[in-house]
Amino acid sequence: MPTFAAVDIGANSVRLKIARLVRQRLNVVHEDREVTRLGESVFRTGALDPHAMEHTIKVLRRFQRATQAQGVDYVRVVATSALRDSRNSRAFTDWVHAVTGWRVEVISGLEEGRLIHFGVVSGTRIGVSRLLLIDLGGGSCELTLSFDRQIRSMSSLPLGAVRLTQEFLHHDPPKKRELRQLREFIGEELLRVERRITAARVQLAIATSGTAAALASVVAARRKSARSSNPGIVSRRAVQKLAADLQRRSLQERIALPGIGPRRAEIIVAGAMVFAELMDHGVSGFRYSPMGLRDGLLAQMAADYGHG
Repeated sequence: MPTFAAVDIGANSVRLKIARLVRQRLNVVHEDREVTRLGESVFRTGALDPHAMEHTIKVLRRFQRATQAQGVDYVRVVATSALRDSRNSRAFTDWVHAVTGWRVEVISGLEEGRLIHFGVVSGTRIGVSRLLLIDLGGGSCELTLSFDRQIRSMSSLPLGAVRLTQEFLHHDPPKKRELRQLREFIGEELLRVERRITAARVQLAIATSGTAAALASVVAARRKSARSSNPGIVSRRAVQKLAADLQRRSLQERIALPGIGPRRAEIIVAGAMVFAELMDHGVSGFRYSPMGLRDGLLAQMAADYGHG
């Protein structure tokens, strides 16, 4: 029974998932996650901050202890937009290797999208043929069109929640001018993919990662008392209403909402605005999936093991 570990070093958080392959099925045995904001300084200065690097290294050492305790046979460690965009990413990957022995793969936005797609279609019952996957992370947003479980097209846009918060939102609550500039920037980026999404006549949009989880959680809590025809789907109207509501709230008021923790509350306004703008560019709502990049890595490792 081989045991695999997937480590995802993101711009906002670092995540670990460990799974055992039992009768061709991956059984998750351990998960861990911590917000380290590794990408925060990258979007401001172009370089990784030493304190954020040190924090991330500490978390990775904890992850390594977990892999040893679980008797992991194969580990894959990938990094995404923060390391793609920073000029000192080599110093960080060398540091990780010196401390843990792990080699960090800095993957492209398109490879990130491919792995997320693989993770979602491997571990989710979908039931439709034309699918849009939305993965909004700390530094980038991957949009993947999938027909009959095969990728048709992919785009990686600089619309991550940490990146946009750093670049545009400097007051709490944000000022109208900041929100207007952010909305215009998101709209310009989404114009690049709008025609493709509209032409695809998508039957279902599946959103992964923390921003989507938080939005889905708040919407679900709000409609517990109200009847809903499809409780699994977050509608266009619900997304746009929630995004407008979050823009008016202070950080403390956002933290008080169910499903939004203190660190997520710092970046949720920008993340919600990306989803609200997506709803104006051909998307009619979304279903949240807890599957993501780590699941794609695990599924890839299991497939490679089977063919090894």
